[in-house]
Amino acid sequence: MNYEEKLQIIQAGCPKLRFSAQFTDQSSQWNYSRHTHPYLELLYFTEGGGVDVSGQRLCAGILDTIVYPAGWEHQEQASAARKREIICLWIELPELQLEKPIQIRDHDNLFGRLFSYLYREASRPDAEYVLEYGIKLLLTELLRCDAHQTGTPERLQLAMQYLQANYAKPITLSQLAALEHVSVSYLSRQFRRYTGKTVITYLNELRVQAAQALLIQTDEPVETIAERAGFESPKYFSRIF
Repeated sequence: MNYEEKLQIIQAGCPKLRFSAQFTDQSSQWNYSRHTHPYLELLYFTEGGGVDVSGQRLCAGILDTIVYPAGWEHQEQASAARKREIICLWIELPELQLEKPIQIRDHDNLFGRLFSYLYREASRPDAEYVLEYGIKLLLTELLRCDAHQTGTPERLQLAMQYLQANYAKPITLSQLAALEHVSVSYLSRQFRRYTGKTVITYLNELRVQAAQALLIQTDEPVETIAERAGFESPKYFSRIF
């Protein structure tokens, strides 16, 4: 099933929201066993954490969305080092067949707003129409972003994924080049050619986007937000922001 066929199914279908919840990894709702669901499962991480999908390790950070196809086996891993919090949605749309899980970085807080909207509306008795509209919008945007990611040059895929999942940690060009088994100069040239930006500029943009979401979603002081987003100091954060 190609991209256009999937979009047509979303537009013509009648998706139903079968489950909606927001919880942390301390909640009894978090299932740490290997399991599947009869519906599409969508997770939006407001705090990060690792996920094992059929033997493949995914590293989900703040603002990541993961979509599991219906019936896809997966297992979230417990972690004492990192707190995790998610908004979880189960969507029934059996006509939409995904070949693999999707992992998307929320660059402009669009997915955060859509997940929060659907979570709030799920409790309203008269929200069937707006839920259907919101689900279609969310699924469409996720497929668009996934199609764009698929076009990333092969030599940059690991580096881009690493940046998106680990932007809050110290990252060097040497680390990224080692991931791709290329030289630092080659990686830098290819990265600028594909994105139009240097690695540092791209990394700072990821950190600013994370900080913007935290400023909206939390009441934490700027110093704490700067640290959580990966900035070395509040002063540097203020200058970049």
